[in-house]
Amino acid sequence: MEGRDILKFMAQQAKNRLRGKDTSHKSNVKTIEVQDDEKLYFLVKKTVDDNCINPLAELIDIKYYKSLSNEQKERYFFNIADKYRRLKTRYEHEKLKQVN
Repeated sequence: MEGRDILKFMAQQAKNRLRGKDTSHKSNVKTIEVQDDEKLYFLVKKTVDDNCINPLAELIDIKYYKSLSNEQKERYFFNIADKYRRLKTRYEHEKLKQVN
């Protein structure tokens, strides 16, 4: 499969899971605890301050990520992406408060 075909296939799988059509692979994916959120927050601050090109790559636990199935990788990636977005917004609001 070419890159575009793989992406299309993965998107279709994710769409099917959201629709509830694929229940064959119910598995637990590591979730980030609240304590880890604060650790992650400092990593997010560092990536924002350093103008990191690929901040998600800095936040993903590569060893853990490689041990996951494709479905788990997607879930883990989107979990990290969501946390990054929220923590980056929090950091930007805090920076604005300091300026004012």
